[in-house]
Amino acid sequence: MKKAIIYVRVSTDEQSEKGYSLQHQEERIKQYCQHNNIEVVGFYKEDYSAKSFERPAFNELLAFLKKGKGVANLLLFLKWDRFSRNAGDAYMMISRLNKLGVEPQAIEQPLDLCIPENKIMLAFYLAAPEVENDRRSLNTIAGMRRAMKDGRHVTGAPKGYKNARNELNKPVIIHNSKTAPVVKWVFEEVARGVLTVKDVWRAARKQGLDIGRSNIWYLLRNPIYYGKIFIPAYKDEEAVLVPGLHEPIISEALFYEVQDILDGKKRKSVSRHSAREEYPLRGFLECPRCGRNLTGSASKGNGGIYYYYHCGFGCKERLKAEDANSAFIKELAKVTIRDKYITLFEAVMEDHYQKACKNEGNMAVEIQAEIDKNRLRIKNAQQLMLDGELSATDYREMKGRYEPAIEQLERKKRELSQIGSNLMDYVKGAADLLRNLPRYYQSSSLPVKQKIIGSIYTGKLIFEKNEYRTTELNEVVDVIRKLGAGSGGAKKRLASDYGSQSDWVTPSGFKPETFSSVVRCSIQLS
Repeated sequence: MKKAIIYVRVSTDEQSEKGYSLQHQEERIKQYCQHNNIEVVGFYKEDYSAKSFERPAFNELLAFLKKGKGVANLLLFLKWDRFSRNAGDAYMMISRLNKLGVEPQAIEQPLDLCIPENKIMLAFYLAAPEVENDRRSLNTIAGMRRAMKDGRHVTGAPKGYKNARNELNKPVIIHNSKTAPVVKWVFEEVARGVLTVKDVWRAARKQGLDIGRSNIWYLLRNPIYYGKIFIPAYKDEEAVLVPGLHEPIISEALFYEVQDILDGKKRKSVSRHSAREEYPLRGFLECPRCGRNLTGSASKGNGGIYYYYHCGFGCKERLKAEDANSAFIKELAKVTIRDKYITLFEAVMEDHYQKACKNEGNMAVEIQAEIDKNRLRIKNAQQLMLDGELSATDYREMKGRYEPAIEQLERKKRELSQIGSNLMDYVKGAADLLRNLPRYYQSSSLPVKQKIIGSIYTGKLIFEKNEYRTTELNEVVDVIRKLGAGSGGAKKRLASDYGSQSDWVTPSGFKPETFSSVVRCSIQLS
């Protein structure tokens, strides 16, 4: 008497699209066994894809067969596509089952594989579902790419968004009122450069953003947050960014500012260590003995807890944090400049600003002309393709070349406009800070203190013999300091004595040509 194991399978898609039922398969196979006097010794069912044999129930079936040879000599299923949808894997599994003394058989597509010609039918039965799977996969990919090109996000909603339906009942993503503000905060904090990405991640989790430590990097790199959809390369199509239909959480400028920080193109103002109120200078102090960064730590004494800056690389350098912090406030007083020289700096910058606006206008016109030229190239290439003079492949290649160039030029144009419109605000902010630097520093929070230190001192500070020394100052601060230093005694002059501000040159060599670098420094200071 033959002994059989019944195997039934259906995937979720098949159940919803084709109405396949596990119960129907089970009933049909049991009826077949009853009519043919076959004993059922095992029954396995599962809701799983047949693209491979990595299926839980099927693995249990194999384990059962391996327990003892002869427990079964038939494996029955309804059709061959219930067994497998991968011809190559199916042939290997048939061979493996035969070695265990088991013959796989589809009751609605029976084949006697001892007859060579029947192997042709087996190939057809196995290949047909694989072809169907491949076609469905291609259609799914094509549909997803079409939707993405239309600006739709087609997978699960990323952090900060949630899945919804629009008025046409099409799937869309909208802001998640709970997590979208946290995602925005994450980008803003990374852009500030005060906290490390790790510290920002920890703080974001406390605010309710459930995200893994490694996934925070994917979040910060995802252009979806400033309104773009990334379409990966596929076959002969290059990867592109397209405008999304969803509402962005952050601005494009903020996104690329964060990218510059992650790529190391923008200097951070903090150390690798977690920030603490007692050590505002940690990460900015250099060991006078070995040249490495000083860290900070606390020790308990009879009078309580004492805080120190010290070298962690074997040197015995050890400074009282209280002394170093107090001396730094005095050092800031040296940076403070007399008001009339700051006023002169503002006047000179405003004069240069007026000239720069004209240059900015000319540059914007040039950028727009280049944008229009690239758009015309795409349009002409499209017409040549429609006329049959250019292949579709060549057209896609040209489009893939010029569209990113247009995107880059558009971004450059926006940045140019943004900096120009806010420049004098940045200059005035930097000037106000320089007028009241020690007081402003003392009343600020720890992150702002560290931002001030990193903005003014571009080089490391060395505290030795109760004094500070540094070799590198911010360019704006250095220019104004040298202006005041060079105007003392008999050579002291008022702003009106300098004549035309447009032609004025400071003793340090600050010329109109250095305008762009001073702009960057003013923005950093403010």
